[in-house]
Amino acid sequence: MELDDAVALVTELAGGPVRAPNPKKLDELYRSLPRMKCIGECASACGPVRLSPLERRRIEARGHQWVEGRTIPLAGGGSANTACSALDLSRLVCQVYEDRPMVCRIWGLIEALACPWGCRPEGGFLDDIDGLRLMNSALWYGGAAVALEPELYERLVADPQKRAVLLEFLDRDRPVRVEAAVFQATIARRPGL
Repeated sequence: MELDDAVALVTELAGGPVRAPNPKKLDELYRSLPRMKCIGECASACGPVRLSPLERRRIEARGHQWVEGRTIPLAGGGSANTACSALDLSRLVCQVYEDRPMVCRIWGLIEALACPWGCRPEGGFLDDIDGLRLMNSALWYGGAAVALEPELYERLVADPQKRAVLLEFLDRDRPVRVEAAVFQATIARRPGL
């Protein structure tokens, strides 16, 4: 399944109206994540990310204007559009760490997004399905139109007959990085997000 086909499928399954965010549920979701001691080398992994409307509002309430990435100069000339707008390039730290979106929070927690510097979550990695569940739930509770209702997601995972729908939705032949791109591309194509 091509990325455009996957985006169309996500939109069809989850393309309902934007919901009112649920800050309490989003915070519970954040608190459910395993802990990980970070050694602070991950700034090079910070790139443009999509986030739910609630996550964006929280970041902007701190006085940070969120943009979908920015151009940074490269050594020897040229530039790249790879840096997250919340990354302080002089100190290489996140300026909105306490309010960072779910995609940043699960980085290093799931094997497909393992930290290349050796940081590991307490209790071991979460599997890809759980990582995608967390991303989907954060989008749902954050008020994005491009998320499946978390209870529907759980029923699809648990019911062998319905699991086929979820497997097509997730297309398990793709790594979680591509699945994250599907979510992000779908959000980017939804007006009003």
